[in-house]
Amino acid sequence: MKERIKVKLKVDLTQYLKGLVAGTEGFTIGNYGIWSRGNDNFTGVHFPDVGSLDVLWSSLEIIDEEYLEEAEKRRKQKLEEYKTARDIVKYVGPRGGFKGLRFVYTDANGITVSNSIGFKDEADKLIKYFEELKLQITEKLMK
Repeated sequence: MKERIKVKLKVDLTQYLKGLVAGTEGFTIGNYGIWSRGNDNFTGVHFPDVGSLDVLWSSLEIIDEEYLEEAEKRRKQKLEEYKTARDIVKYVGPRGGFKGLRFVYTDANGITVSNSIGFKDEADKLIKYFEELKLQITEKLMK
C-alpha cells in the first residue's frame, strides 16, 4: 500500500462522481482504477462520504503538512548533493530546443549517481542553480 497523502481537489469533477466539487478533500490510495494503474499522471483518491476515483495529479493540491515537510527536506538534501555535480551536459535540438539535461553527482552515501532530466522546467531550475554554483555546463547538439 502506498503512503496516503491528504489532497484537495482543484477542479470540479461532478461529471464523474456526484459531490466532487473544487475544494473537496481526500487522500491518495495509489493505483485504484485503470487510469492510475496505467499512467503516472493519475492517482487513486478516496474522498470520504463521496467515493474513490482516479484523478490527475495536476487536478490535486497536496495539503498534507507532514508530507510537504518531508518533501522539502528531500529537496534540500538533493540540492546539497547537487553541489557535487560534474559532467553537466545540456542537450539541445538542431534549432536550439531543449532535449535533456544529464549530470553526475555524489549522493550523501558517497555513491556516484548519473542523473538525466527530460522536463524543461525542472532542468531550467537546475541549470540556474548550477550557474549560481559556477559549475561548468556544456551544451551539445542532439540530432
